[in-house]
Amino acid sequence: MKTDQPPVDEAYMGIRRTENLPLRLTVAIPLTLAIIYLAMGGVLPEALRPGRWIGHALNGWLQLGLTTPVFFWCGAPFIRRWATSIRTRDTNMFTLTVTGTGSAFGFSVYAVLFPEALPRAMVVGDHLPLYFEAAAVITAIVLAGQVIERSTYDRAGAAIRALLDLTPPVARRVRDGREETIAVGDVVVGDILLVRPGEKVPVDGRVTEGNSAVDESMLTGESLPVEKHPGDLVIGATMNRLGAFQFRAERVGEATVLQQIVRLVEAAQDQDAPIARLADRVSAWFVPCVLSVAVLTFLGWWLFGGEQGLSFGLLAAVSVLIIACPCALGLATPTAIMAGGGQAARRGILVKGGEAMERAQALDTIVFDKTGTLTAGRPELIAIVAEGWIGEAELLRLAAGAERASEHPLAHAVMQAAQARGIEPPKAQTFQAVPGQGLLATVEGRTVRIGSALWLAEEGVDVQSLNERADDLASKGCTVVFVSLDGRLAGVLGIADPIRPGAAEAVAELKQLGAEVILLTGDQEKTAQAVARRIGIDRVFSGVMPGQKSEKIAELQREGRTVGMVGDGVNDAPALARADVGFALRSGTDVAIEAADVTLMRSDPRSVAEAIDVSRRTLRVIRQNLFWAFAYNVAGIPLAAGLFYPTFGWLLNPVYAGIAMSLSSIFVVGNSLRLARARD
Repeated sequence: MKTDQPPVDEAYMGIRRTENLPLRLTVAIPLTLAIIYLAMGGVLPEALRPGRWIGHALNGWLQLGLTTPVFFWCGAPFIRRWATSIRTRDTNMFTLTVTGTGSAFGFSVYAVLFPEALPRAMVVGDHLPLYFEAAAVITAIVLAGQVIERSTYDRAGAAIRALLDLTPPVARRVRDGREETIAVGDVVVGDILLVRPGEKVPVDGRVTEGNSAVDESMLTGESLPVEKHPGDLVIGATMNRLGAFQFRAERVGEATVLQQIVRLVEAAQDQDAPIARLADRVSAWFVPCVLSVAVLTFLGWWLFGGEQGLSFGLLAAVSVLIIACPCALGLATPTAIMAGGGQAARRGILVKGGEAMERAQALDTIVFDKTGTLTAGRPELIAIVAEGWIGEAELLRLAAGAERASEHPLAHAVMQAAQARGIEPPKAQTFQAVPGQGLLATVEGRTVRIGSALWLAEEGVDVQSLNERADDLASKGCTVVFVSLDGRLAGVLGIADPIRPGAAEAVAELKQLGAEVILLTGDQEKTAQAVARRIGIDRVFSGVMPGQKSEKIAELQREGRTVGMVGDGVNDAPALARADVGFALRSGTDVAIEAADVTLMRSDPRSVAEAIDVSRRTLRVIRQNLFWAFAYNVAGIPLAAGLFYPTFGWLLNPVYAGIAMSLSSIFVVGNSLRLARARD
């Protein structure tokens, strides 16, 4: 299994990691800025124009000197990819980009070396028709896009490393009555291991001695610790909360549940993106068409243009290539992604790259984990039902006094409820935890029992009078505990993981966007259905273990759905990675955040609908940009080719072709900025 590198191919889009794109971009940026100054200095105030200290001829040579390293070294990976696409006849964005930049660069070099050979129609005053800035700017833009894309893929390895960090480095092995500390990697099946309170379970196994409560929320999603007794299964990387226990190792190394989750995340992240790039699909026919038009234009003028046919043919062919140069195409996607991403960030939504945004706009199914996502992820006392002979405040005061010495999360919920009501719990004189049942304590001389109805009944307490109320609380997703005082039933406490504010609104908004909402959880059916009813979810997958969560996402995808998964825990990481788009709440674990495509900084489930809305508007702008990036240039090709010259005498000079190319870029940028100006 790979653990020391991101689970992605070393070569991304045909460009290997050894190409060091960030360094090439660092070199390209200052050189490109200098080239722009030299090429566009005429629009600056007189005192700042380069013409004040260099002539036009020297200006051309300086542009040539600066552009050469940008084009040939900074853009070398793209040139190699272009050569491959030509050889394999697989045209793509690199074919389009390098064809345009190469045409601009090649003609500009010819103009600098042989200015006297240029047709007179190509020279405006002393200004040579140079297009070095187009070659440099496009190369720098594509480099920046590739660097951003690469960094997004590199994050994949961080999720794997975060998962592996959950495993404790050492284990306590018990052999011949003696305890020894060994590396987890040295544990073998059959070893007896000791786990003390506050320590992580090192590997998977079954309890042989002792009782405890283990927090398995990192792997199963259950918010409450699970009682463990001899014979019960314990899972590696989970946290022991209460008593010490010993267990026999059954699965170690690659066989543990945690390692299985690592493999699931790795496999899911290694899959190809489901949506092909629109620009590549269009360029598959656009590039050959432009090249063919340029060649036919040159041949047509050369053969039928008379004495000036060669000059006009060269001028027209260059104009075709220049006006079709994909500068606007290079800006169409990144400018919209940056504007849309900025708009999302202002709403507390961080999207990892344009590919995630592209997939998000197509989502038709949203799957929510329950614990910590639609619920708060921490138990709270939400109901107190007291018998008629005791008040609710007194019942809570005595119960909190009994729970005061307990470390169980249910005890914390009772204590927090007492503190919120300004109740000072008395100190218990005696305290005894009864694993799997409850607790027995003496408070102010009174015997207090808190636990399950079955246990209290076994101790002689009549619980019949509150069974109906207890069942009602359980149907609403509560964990119900009974309280007795001196052998007499005093009341019941309903403890639940409360619904997050905005959860119901989030479900309604997603339905309005046309998405089906599904609840996916490791909780039992009754609890899951209760939560689903309260927030308006119709379809529920309950009792689902970590590996099954990922498989449930895969099943939905096999039905032809485009699936988004919303979660916050380690147990959600495989499903987040498997989904077309994974949404992680910032309040969740680092593993979930690394595995997801979108991080919701506000931990508000309503942000999911906002993210989809922003992505849809962004993709709409991208499609508009791509259309106009092509349509604008395509509309200018007939003019550049000289088709209107015989009738109207119109012949487009390459200088004005370059201006037209720039105007298409300005239009694309302006259209993208509409996203940034959108109201929050």
